[in-house]
Amino acid sequence: MKKHSIVKKSTILSITVLLVGAIFFSMPTAAYYGNADISPAYTNLPTKSWVSAEAGIGDASFAVDQEETTYWDAGSVSEDSWIQIDLGGTYPGMKKVEVVFPTLDGEYNYKLEASSNGEQWATLSDHSEEPITGGEDVLIQNTSEVRYLKATLLNVSDGAIAGISEIRANNYLLKDNLTVGADLSWDTAFLNNTYTTHSNTDVPSSDGRMIGTMQETGMTSARFRVWNEPRSENTGEPVTQVDGSMNPEDTLNKSLYADELGMNVGIDFHYSDSWADPGKQIKPKHWKDLPFDELVEAVYDFSYKVTADHVAAGVTPYYIQVGNEIINGTLWGAEKVPTGHEPRYAREDPSYTAQPGGELLWEYWESEDPEEQAAYDAAWDRFTAIVDAGLRAAQDASPESKTKIHVIVDRNRLAKTQEFWRQLTTRLKEDYQNDFDIMSISYYPEWHGTMADLSNNLHAFATEFPSYELAVSETSHRASGGPSDSGYPNTIQGQADFMIDVMRTTNDTINNAVSTILVWEPAIWQSMFTSRGGGWYEANDSTRVFHAAFSNFIAKTNEYLLTPLYEVPALPDSIDVLDIENDTIVRTEVTWDVTEEEDYSTIGSFTVHGTTEHGDVTAHVAVVMTVDILERLTEEKVESGDLSGPVVPQLVNALNQVTHHLEKGSKQDASKFLENYLSHLNRKANDRNISHEAKVILTEHAELMVENLK
Repeated sequence: MKKHSIVKKSTILSITVLLVGAIFFSMPTAAYYGNADISPAYTNLPTKSWVSAEAGIGDASFAVDQEETTYWDAGSVSEDSWIQIDLGGTYPGMKKVEVVFPTLDGEYNYKLEASSNGEQWATLSDHSEEPITGGEDVLIQNTSEVRYLKATLLNVSDGAIAGISEIRANNYLLKDNLTVGADLSWDTAFLNNTYTTHSNTDVPSSDGRMIGTMQETGMTSARFRVWNEPRSENTGEPVTQVDGSMNPEDTLNKSLYADELGMNVGIDFHYSDSWADPGKQIKPKHWKDLPFDELVEAVYDFSYKVTADHVAAGVTPYYIQVGNEIINGTLWGAEKVPTGHEPRYAREDPSYTAQPGGELLWEYWESEDPEEQAAYDAAWDRFTAIVDAGLRAAQDASPESKTKIHVIVDRNRLAKTQEFWRQLTTRLKEDYQNDFDIMSISYYPEWHGTMADLSNNLHAFATEFPSYELAVSETSHRASGGPSDSGYPNTIQGQADFMIDVMRTTNDTINNAVSTILVWEPAIWQSMFTSRGGGWYEANDSTRVFHAAFSNFIAKTNEYLLTPLYEVPALPDSIDVLDIENDTIVRTEVTWDVTEEEDYSTIGSFTVHGTTEHGDVTAHVAVVMTVDILERLTEEKVESGDLSGPVVPQLVNALNQVTHHLEKGSKQDASKFLENYLSHLNRKANDRNISHEAKVILTEHAELMVENLK
């Protein structure tokens, strides 16, 4: 667990020669050029493991199994012909439901409803009077949160299967639901560089600072880390300049700049003179000799002053983060056996661990040895006292700011992080009558698992700790260089795909629990910029994801219609689109591919692809045999002389009866008269009045009509 962050930070140090004198860092020069294909992100929620379905009768799982060839079978329409989906939590971004019926040319009367609590229901689609054919896309307006969906079958046409083939509940990424930002602490270290989103480097797209350029890409939040007295990890010598030092003054300067741009500002207290992460949490030099009670007091005083200075300068932080990746504790002291990964200055000075501190003794977790369990509890007591001091200082200095705790979930170690949250929240409430607002984690796939692991971890937190906001406080992916073990290629497209999947995964957490994701860190660590030479750095095309992944318009993507055999389908000129900002339904034009004659010259179904300015649409066309076609063919054979004599009125009368009974809704009686039609056609006495070709054609189509009625 500790190894991963040491590798992470050590990699950065090897690139940058961290904080030695006034000489700062050189940017990576690998060629990241390339375009990324980015589309708005959404998820079909029934693919999530926590979504369940039930029905009054039949197996509901067939309606959410992502397979249209299977279906929930109600058998017949009754009081039990309903199906209900529980999404496991509410979703404010669930703006489209796709319903597909098992009989594409069948007519269905049904009702679709939604609820946030299973008690009050809103009608999304009501076809109790006017049936629909095949299926429909339902765009959702004026419903802020949805947890339950319920579809009730009211009637189906003769021969149609009473059931539902698929229900897709699509959750979209909306700007009101998720904030995207980055740790932009390096900004003041590169004030001589020019950052831009433009390929033309004669004029930058913004003022050339990294913070402003990242805001231009769509980021609205900036986190800035604070070191107490920044010093070289090698020599231990303090850094004397301000810009890029990460000291309180440097942090305040960046906060003021970001605040003027309208960005949310977050303060990240490391409580160290250099990097703090799961592998090293070294006390600041000026705190190392303090007895524990004075150490706690120092945490309060430092946190209060930095926060109060922000407020006095006109910046109210959106959140204040107490500690950085503190899964193993913070401000390690006498309880800590040195790992050898500490900064050189701390390794060579045993006084850093002479006094008690706040390391957590995980090796004693669940120990049955009374002494070890006592040591485990005592470590938690010390750690909680430190965290409480930081939280109280932030709350006292800036009551409007939220407070955040930041940890990790190492691969296959969810239970450890759950224990962390349980211990901390319980002890803060019981021992200090205190609490915090945001639970946050880092997510790097190399160390923390797959995207599915991230999804499951966030779901676990949202389920067990529903009163807390969640955040992914660090995440990133490379755009160039070497093989990838993350599941995403090290390319511009890979970087974009990774980020959009993180955004999608966080957005899919129940109850809109995840409020923020932060990239770490777009200037150096897995950079989102490419050098253009001469100190100019262009944002990778992948950064468009911070605009392009969000949906502004949500269009219907499916149209279901019938066309009679041999007739060109009447495809709609436009489709419905939900305008998210105004919460209104508008229309957008569709350009359809050419429909081939062979497609609608055979009984069955086919699809037609269409395009709109808001994405693709598919028309699902069922080709059906109708009595009108049979009437027209019969008339054509009469006009051509292939059909004559007394058989003509016999056939016409039979077809008139078919039409009459169909209008009455009786397919059974209509089928009887179609059998009469076939009987007249094939009566030997009528052979002299019917050509062989006419008999074959009319018989074939009458039999198709019989089959269609069945």
